[in-house]
Amino acid sequence: MGDSLPWGGAGADMLQRLRLLPLLFLCGLLAACGLTSSDACVVTTAMTPSSATADHNATAPGNEVQFSLSSSEKGNCPLIPDFVGVWSTSDPVNTTISNQAPTQGLATCLNATSTPAAISNSSTIRGHAFPSVSLVCK
Repeated sequence: MGDSLPWGGAGADMLQRLRLLPLLFLCGLLAACGLTSSDACVVTTAMTPSSATADHNATAPGNEVQFSLSSSEKGNCPLIPDFVGVWSTSDPVNTTISNQAPTQGLATCLNATSTPAAISNSSTIRGHAFPSVSLVCK
């Protein structure tokens, strides 16, 4: 009855299942290739400007520098802040930086700095921190 195997029905079923095994193996390989995707999430963070100079003797805006954060992504990842951080300066005696809207990131030189002040922001995106930048007050 269309079954040409000498051992009958149970053997024919087993043979058909064995014929499907290479197809299932191939499907598994193709699915595994999708798991090692080339569109992995790569996040780049930056703060601009990377260095700046302002004159502490000047009136605003000559004694100020506006810093800002930027980020880019490559691959398959959302740009969602993990943590919205705060602005800070390594030299709070000679510089200030605002954390209040609408002037977040606005640094002001109060006095001349003997060494550049490091300006930083503690925000992260997908675990990537923002680099610090430098501010010189003359």
